Amino acid sequence: MPYNRYDIKNKYNNRGRRFNERTKLKTVFLFILPLIIAGVILLGIFVAYWVEVGLNAEPYDTITADEVAVDYDAILLEVVNEHNPLEEDYVPKLTPFGSVRISELAFDDLDKMISDASSDGVEIKIKDGYVSYSEQAVLYEKTLDEIKKNKDYSKIKAEAETKKICPEAGCSESQTGLLIRFASDEDGAFANSEAGKWLLKYSVNYGFVLRYPEEEEAGTGMSYAPDLYRYVGKEHALNMRRYDMILEDYSYHISSR
Repeated sequence: MPYNRYDIKNKYNNRGRRFNERTKLKTVFLFILPLIIAGVILLGIFVAYWVEVGLNAEPYDTITADEVAVDYDAILLEVVNEHNPLEEDYVPKLTPFGSVRISELAFDDLDKMISDASSDGVEIKIKDGYVSYSEQAVLYEKTLDEIKKNKDYSKIKAEAETKKICPEAGCSESQTGLLIRFASDEDGAFANSEAGKWLLKYSVNYGFVLRYPEEEEAGTGMSYAPDLYRYVGKEHALNMRRYDMILEDYSYHISSR
């Protein structure tokens, strides 16, 4: 076969066809090299994610009981008011209790307390439990309208007085499902009823505390309410009784330890 000059730049495959080296390089640059670059980038992303998340994430089985207790306490001891309101869409885990709904956290101890009181010959009724954001908004406006009927009150004073007995939406602990309003079939003030006296004496043994005690308006921002009790858990309730603390002070004490 005669020698051809152009054969210097060409090679032949096993079928005798010419294979141009430029075509070979073009294939590498257009197809293979981009795939290699993409692979390196994806590998870099994976390694970066693993270092940032995988190494820093705390394994589930290393969470201690103390850490779980802190989260539990944060719910039980959360103070809700105009300075620390709840979001409109905040809804706790609820369960029915008679005609009302309450937080699941309080169910067992509340059931036990009502049962033990009944064994002592004291019937305790539950008037209110969980109140939603929208329901609280209606209650606030209704209460405000009633107070405005007092001609001695300016608009500002009427609003201030309303907030002491019926907070605005988002500012009521009723939205937590942990605040319970009790009632009695007896005539007269609840504080003087057998139910009121029994609760005041024994409620801490079941994790409940009088939420808005007498002469504590400056601390709670609310008027005295002998029928409103807040569930905080047995340990905290007993400590609050022991230290003579309202929830605002006790919650701050616990969080600052």
